[in-house]
Amino acid sequence: MKAEARKLYSQQREVMNKPSRNQFPQVQKGKSIRLHRLVLALLYLSLFVVAGIYWFSQHQIVSAKQTELHNLQEEQKKLAVTEKALDRQIKLLNNPDYIANYARDEYMFSKKGETIIIVPKSKEELEQNNK
Repeated sequence: MKAEARKLYSQQREVMNKPSRNQFPQVQKGKSIRLHRLVLALLYLSLFVVAGIYWFSQHQIVSAKQTELHNLQEEQKKLAVTEKALDRQIKLLNNPDYIANYARDEYMFSKKGETIIIVPKSKEELEQNNK
C-alpha cells in the first residue's frame, strides 16, 4: 500500500507541477478572441467612416440639386409671366385698329387728312432720356 500511495502521490505531484495541455491553448485562445474583437471593431469603425463619407457626399449632391431645382422653378415662373405678356402682345398685334394706333404713336404715321405736329420735349424729359 505504501508503494501504491507513493505512486499515487508522485502522479498527483507531477500533475500539479506540470501545466496541463489545455492551459496553453486557453492563453492563446484569449489572445485570439481579443485579436478577433479588435479586428471586428476596426472593421465596423472603417465601415461607419466609409458610410459617413458616402452619406456626406450624397447630401452635398442632393442639396446642390435642390438649389438648382429652386433656381429653375423661379426662372420658369419668370418665363411664364413673359410668355403671358407675349401672348397678349400677339393678340393685340392681330387687331388692325391696334396696329394703326401703334404705327401712329411710334412711327408718326397719319390718317388721311391729318397733319402731324411734333412738340419739342421739355428739358426734364431730355435729361431723363440722356441718363
